[in-house]
Amino acid sequence: MPPANDSTTMDNPAPAKSPAMPTLKHSRSYVTLSDLPDLAAQSEAPASGVDMDTQSNGQQVTATLVHEDHHKESSAATDNPFRKVLPSNGRTEVVSLTAPAAGRFAYSSNTSASSGVDPAKQGRKGGKKRRVAWLSLAVVLIATLLRGRREASLLDLGAGKLEVSRATLGASLSSSSSWLWGSSGPADVPPQVDLESWNSTRFAAPLLTEWGEALSPGDVSSVEHHPRPQLQRPGEWVNLNGFWDFRVEDATHGAGVPSSRGFEGKILVPFAIESALSGVARDVSTEKQLVYRRHLELPESSLGGGKRHILHFGAVDWKAWVYINDELVGTHEGGFDPFHFDVTGHLRGGARNGGGKHELKVVAWDPTEDGPQPHGKQWRDKGSDRLIAPEGMWYTSVTGIWQTVWLEAVPEKFYIESVHLTPSIKSRSVRAKVETVAPGGGMPYVKMTAYDEHGIVGFGSGWSGDEVALKFNENHIPRLWSPDSPFLYNLTVSLHLSGRGEIVDQVESYFAMREVSLGRAGEAVQFHLNGEPLFQYGVLDQGWWPDGLYTPPSEDALAFDILKAKEFGFNLIRKHAKVESDRFYHLCDRLGMLVWQDMPSSTGIYMWSPDGAHDFVEGDKVPEAASGFLAELRGVMHSLYSHPSVVGWIPFNEGWGQFDTVDIFAWMQRYDPQRLVWVSGGNDFGIGAAFDRHVYPGPSFVRLEECRASVLGEFGGNGFAIPEHSWRSSADEGGAGGDNYDTFLDWGYAQVRTLKELEGHYQRQMTVLDGLVKQGLSAAIFTQLTDVESESNGLMTYDRKVMKLDPEVMKSFHGALYRSGSEAKQGLHEFGLHPSEGSKCPWEE
Repeated sequence: MPPANDSTTMDNPAPAKSPAMPTLKHSRSYVTLSDLPDLAAQSEAPASGVDMDTQSNGQQVTATLVHEDHHKESSAATDNPFRKVLPSNGRTEVVSLTAPAAGRFAYSSNTSASSGVDPAKQGRKGGKKRRVAWLSLAVVLIATLLRGRREASLLDLGAGKLEVSRATLGASLSSSSSWLWGSSGPADVPPQVDLESWNSTRFAAPLLTEWGEALSPGDVSSVEHHPRPQLQRPGEWVNLNGFWDFRVEDATHGAGVPSSRGFEGKILVPFAIESALSGVARDVSTEKQLVYRRHLELPESSLGGGKRHILHFGAVDWKAWVYINDELVGTHEGGFDPFHFDVTGHLRGGARNGGGKHELKVVAWDPTEDGPQPHGKQWRDKGSDRLIAPEGMWYTSVTGIWQTVWLEAVPEKFYIESVHLTPSIKSRSVRAKVETVAPGGGMPYVKMTAYDEHGIVGFGSGWSGDEVALKFNENHIPRLWSPDSPFLYNLTVSLHLSGRGEIVDQVESYFAMREVSLGRAGEAVQFHLNGEPLFQYGVLDQGWWPDGLYTPPSEDALAFDILKAKEFGFNLIRKHAKVESDRFYHLCDRLGMLVWQDMPSSTGIYMWSPDGAHDFVEGDKVPEAASGFLAELRGVMHSLYSHPSVVGWIPFNEGWGQFDTVDIFAWMQRYDPQRLVWVSGGNDFGIGAAFDRHVYPGPSFVRLEECRASVLGEFGGNGFAIPEHSWRSSADEGGAGGDNYDTFLDWGYAQVRTLKELEGHYQRQMTVLDGLVKQGLSAAIFTQLTDVESESNGLMTYDRKVMKLDPEVMKSFHGALYRSGSEAKQGLHEFGLHPSEGSKCPWEE
């Protein structure tokens, strides 16, 4: 978001006064869109829960009662501290005994029983810190009473009933069905002092979500939700989240090389060290590096022939060095894209103390704003003279591991590394690019089978080096994906030694039939979905959490934000200045939520103006920084390529770190021609799918163009802080959010004094917006879904406990927008559109 100025204010509110406290609309402690009864509560069986079939079986996503005991899930370091272009694949350097160079990613799935301990919930009154004292006897009693507890709800989304369970139990890695177990890892009950310290840090947080309050350390190591849901191998992965040893040390002696110092405590992975849920809540400066350690213990049977072992990291911010038994496995640069290493040789090459025990270390270093790498809205030094005012639009930095770490077993000779799926509605087919790894050489044969809830509906085959086409059966009419009907086909992809040979690898995936394009609705250029105009009205979502920062406290918390956006009546989320874990996009696929994906901004000169004064202007980047940005951009696009929910790419926002715009746009279009690409908010270069402007508070008219859609990429920012649900920096002062209230007055965003006034202001904005849609506007983004730290302009508070506007009222406002968006637009010459006679746009040829 830009810092606004007085000229962009909408209604010039009177000087601020402290408002009377409104009646608060509290959110649920679980995810729901309707007041359906809790099936678990109705069950007479003890320790039962409501569970969800995680496979996308067509339109039906079912909820079933399951007993907890029977619950199963179906389905070379360098001297240069900044990014260096490495000869293998550009960013991930592999130092492996027998492994090939690391590619992009691979997936898996598993079957495992749920188990763990749910500690007692602790209350917080008046925002005061509370010291939590845990006695051994109390823990045992609480664990006995609460073991097996679940809360759940049903969600009626039109596409079937979806249950999102709020399981508070983690996974046991020591079960006999697991091929790996960890010592000093998720399977262990941490020492009592660690739980006491972790709880003390957690409940000292400025704010906690309800999921953060309910979190048990064992939850993070659950195998209920696969970290790569579009490419799974059932029963072949283990979650390495949980308590790891950590220390913070001087990085100047040799970046990425861990010292021999002892470890200073425990950190709960995958939460960043700065977050309360990590159990540390501590800043790490640019001069320091963070060292993690845990131990792995593998049965000898898992190290024999037939399997290779791939170590996966969802995301580590920013640079990571990975060691096994003090041998460097490899390095990776990039805080937003996943990476992995084949560690088979390191695990087979001998273990410490024998018996299959191995020591895994990760060293992480993050310069945040001191480096040239993408870092989004993170800023460590709020006193820096380089900080773009106001301070309130920058948030706590995130260092180190912040997504799931997991280990996967894959076949020895051939295995599938990635599958890119491109649907074609016109040809009733799906094109697939299947990337395989063959350590022993050769090229396997690929077979693909598509299913709906009735059985097989399509098939395709071909050699792995070629593009493989999956064709639907002649009698099957493809079912299209949309926000109103998010239909997903199940997909099985298998490798064979020949066209009729035995299966050597098989993965489970899914896809959707949906196409995104530009088209016309009368005279106006519009965004089209599946060949029809669809007004895209979205909400800006920055993906921050008061207790976990970049990392949501649970899967249910992640789903909650998406569902609330849908309940508010939005059909789109703009994921702003951050890239989420694969689970987020999987949930958007299933729930029917469109996504515009930003590439997080890197450090650079801020050249932005709402009137386009900086159009056709961009900054320069040194080759090192430019290559790093492009490599991470490719990693992000590669990992999200097959998600049907992602419909647009935004490489630059408001000119932050913008460079080589024309070349980058052309490359993105070649790499992913199935999606639309444009820059958001300026600096515009006359290319891309949209002409995009940001106006605060707005909304305001956006220029119409002959061959590009007109987009209001950001507006709104209506500020109303609720002190007891505000971040500490915005609640220490009196009035409507303290210094946060003054910050927003300085920004020029609209301020209100009561929730009733907030509703009225939003209604007036919707009236103006509907008029703009009738004049040809194709899409708009409202800022924003939640408050974030000192920003109080969310529809929900930062802790997600208060809805500032009634979702049903908002949804009623939005209905007119969608109706106007579907209508043909005529007479647009009145608004500056003068199409050339007989000319055609490139996308019309």
